[in-house]
Amino acid sequence: MFRKIISAAAAAVLSVSLVSCSMTETPINKVEHSTEVPPKMMFLGDSIAAGYGLDGYTADDNYHCRSYSNILKEEYAEELSGKCSHTMVNKAVSGATSGDLISQIQSGQLDSDLADCDAVVVSIGGNDLLGILLEALKNMGISENGSFDSQNFDFFGAASLLINMNSDIEKALKQFDVNIKTISGELSKRTEGKIFIQTLYDPLEYYSSFERVTDFSGDKIGRLNEMIRENSADSYQVIDVAADFKGKAGTLTNIASFDIHPNAEGHERIAKDVDAAFRAAGFTYTTEEYGEKQLSAEGRMTIGVIIAGIAFLTVLGAALLIRKKNDK
Repeated sequence: MFRKIISAAAAAVLSVSLVSCSMTETPINKVEHSTEVPPKMMFLGDSIAAGYGLDGYTADDNYHCRSYSNILKEEYAEELSGKCSHTMVNKAVSGATSGDLISQIQSGQLDSDLADCDAVVVSIGGNDLLGILLEALKNMGISENGSFDSQNFDFFGAASLLINMNSDIEKALKQFDVNIKTISGELSKRTEGKIFIQTLYDPLEYYSSFERVTDFSGDKIGRLNEMIRENSADSYQVIDVAADFKGKAGTLTNIASFDIHPNAEGHERIAKDVDAAFRAAGFTYTTEEYGEKQLSAEGRMTIGVIIAGIAFLTVLGAALLIRKKNDK
């Protein structure tokens, strides 16, 4: 009778171990790696970021011209090859003001891309100011090459125009100060990636023969850039494109053709500025890697059952021996 009990218990323990699907498993671990460049980056803002004026640019395609975003996309895809994938998204819109960018962000259409971005780069402010300034130059009679008829030029009228324009510029600057805070806040709500905002270069420095204009534009654009710097705090990092372009408007922009946008050389220069900011900040990416084999949860349960079974059989056997001796 007692032998049958022991045999049944032993068989039960053995059957538990045999039906176990897997005693071991190989875990998949998430491993974080450091990299100098972002695996996913996004560019927002105006025509400077869109690549306006470059060969291959069209109003509905920011990806087939050699803009600074596309330059970096090409470089980083090669640099990250074999490590992780690289993605570049460019949602910049030619003609966009800071107010337009706020509307674009708040619309929600960028949310999915922003959610997993490592870096967001913003170029904004040019259309808030430069359009007003450039129109003033035309109204003053300054030609595209920066010359004017000094004999017939209406200096009094030009000075009056600048004074009247000053009111519009001041309103624009005041609103930009509000908008740059809003842009920063709205982006921070939507991404854990690092945010970068470029300063605005001054293309009108090119018109050095008309000091009144260059002083005026230098002051206003300088104040806009101060707003960008002062509002950065911990919410975004500043890429100082303005400092790199200072004194080089004639070679890095198309202003000689009355076009304020960067030329091909200008985009190469901005690409270097953005790249330097990225590498100073640093990024990470995560991979999934197999760890060493270990007991699975089912395996641990099976071993526990076996141990418990062995303990039970040992106790039962001892009890039987004691009973047998007592029977004698």
